[in-house]
Amino acid sequence: MPGISEELLATVERVVRITATVLAAYFVALWIAAIWWTFRDIRSRTNDFLLQMAATLLVTVFSLPGLLIYFILRPPRTLAELYEESLAEEAMLQEIQVQSACPACKQHAEPDYIFCPWCQTRLKRLCVRCERPLLLRWRNCPYCGQVAVPTPSVAGPGGPPQAVPAPSAAAQIAAPADARAAARTRELRA
Repeated sequence: MPGISEELLATVERVVRITATVLAAYFVALWIAAIWWTFRDIRSRTNDFLLQMAATLLVTVFSLPGLLIYFILRPPRTLAELYEESLAEEAMLQEIQVQSACPACKQHAEPDYIFCPWCQTRLKRLCVRCERPLLLRWRNCPYCGQVAVPTPSVAGPGGPPQAVPAPSAAAQIAAPADARAAARTRELRA
């Protein structure tokens, strides 16, 4: 019986060595994979070389606890995500700037301007009932529901209508008074 127990002991020892070798190889492979993944991840999140090296060394020295620390401290967004956000912001700003620019001279025009201060192009018209500014393309006043009176436009040769230049100062002063008088007349008739 002593021979069987020695044989069994040798077999168990061999199985333990093989298991320990496989586990050690697995943990070494996991450690190397964690280092490689950290290096690639930090490179996608920052261009700072020192920060890239510090994160990689953190995982190299502390292994899986270092990887956990890296997860806590890493930048939240990748450079690609930051770039997409900046493009989206730029597009929104450009859209806002285009909306607030005169279609004729492309100069900045405040949202409440009726005429462009630089080229005197009509940007909006006033509602005949509530006298609020309306975009030229609106069919009804969004404030009071009044049907908008179409603004005359000048059609270019084969092209879309062009904005009409602003009327003279005397006509601009008289227009709101005429609109108010027309609105009062309608109210009295009703």
